[in-house]
Amino acid sequence: EILAQTRNVQAVQPHISKCFDGIKMLDFGGQHKKSPLSQMDENSQDIYGLISPESEYVTMGKNLKARGEVENWLMQVERRMVESLR
Repeated sequence: EILAQTRNVQAVQPHISKCFDGIKMLDFGGQHKKSPLSQMDENSQDIYGLISPESEYVTMGKNLKARGEVENWLMQVERRMVESLR
């Protein structure tokens, strides 16, 4: 199902916790009080941060985009997550 959602990148949200331990959802903007955007953008492909099941927020830095093949940008999320948590 994740691979079938290439056009609607935010449709992967229900599956993120199955792919990554400790991540409840990705912040595509406005989905957490610490998000750089104050309002949620349902069409955003920019990933601003990670939200844990405990509602902790980790910023992902700039220029992380959910574009192209899902498996590729999810690998970018994983790399950026490791870099951010060092």
